[in-house]
Amino acid sequence: MEFNKLFLAHLLSNNKLTSAFSASQCLPPEYPLRPEEGDSLLSLMAAGYMNTCYPYRYEITDLPCLCILYTLSGSGVYETGDKRLFLSPETFLFIDGSIRHKIYTEKNSWNYYQLFIEKSKCLFFFREFVKTWGNLAIIPSTPYILSLFSRLTEIPEFLSRDNLIINHRLLTDLLTAAVLPPFASQSDVAPPYLREMKKIMDTRYASSHSLTQFEQTLGISRYRLSREFHELYQVPPLQYLNRRRIEEAKKLLQDPAITVYEAGRRVGMENTTHFIRIFRKYTGTTPANYKNSLPT
Repeated sequence: MEFNKLFLAHLLSNNKLTSAFSASQCLPPEYPLRPEEGDSLLSLMAAGYMNTCYPYRYEITDLPCLCILYTLSGSGVYETGDKRLFLSPETFLFIDGSIRHKIYTEKNSWNYYQLFIEKSKCLFFFREFVKTWGNLAIIPSTPYILSLFSRLTEIPEFLSRDNLIINHRLLTDLLTAAVLPPFASQSDVAPPYLREMKKIMDTRYASSHSLTQFEQTLGISRYRLSREFHELYQVPPLQYLNRRRIEEAKKLLQDPAITVYEAGRRVGMENTTHFIRIFRKYTGTTPANYKNSLPT
């Protein structure tokens, strides 16, 4: 079945958003039918750059594919059961379309890439992603990541053998970047002082750190450290530290005995308001909502 017909067949919400605007008008372009020789390759059912605005909204279930939404600007919401994730810029949402869920905007506009991926060949990446991040991760919008999305959303008139192989490579690169711990490969080529700087933040994330302290410890200008760290890891050093803290906080919050305040304190954020703000920035939800969404 063609993807658009398949999507509408499983749509639970009303297709008409307004008298002149329907949910089907916001579906990404579908890929041509795949040749038989592509059965063993990662492949797309539909993909596109989505430019939406309120009241964009749909609810769907039993869609036999996986879905990626990568937000560029504005904001959206993913909701299933009692889980509600806010999709802000640089959030990478990876979900199973067979689970009943809602996608919508609460206000203003929302611009994002959307990929619908054939499920059977992609389950390894999906399981690894969920095991590491849940359904939502922050993936910096580097030129490399944006180029992968851009190329995957260029829909050919028909799928040739070459198209299939290229898409398989692009999807493999994108999913590998999403699954691996941040910055795993960059450290292999980092100079010793940047590796030491990163090691300090990875292992002593609960301590207070500043660029001035790193300058004194490593004997290198803080401006040089900041510039080179950003160039290599595609994120400023203190933003990397915050992301590292949030990774650890998510692990701590899985313990029912640990409160939001205690999780923040253990990762070096004793100001609970500040901790909640940073947690929401990097996960799309609050620590309390994240904790409540975990299976009991």
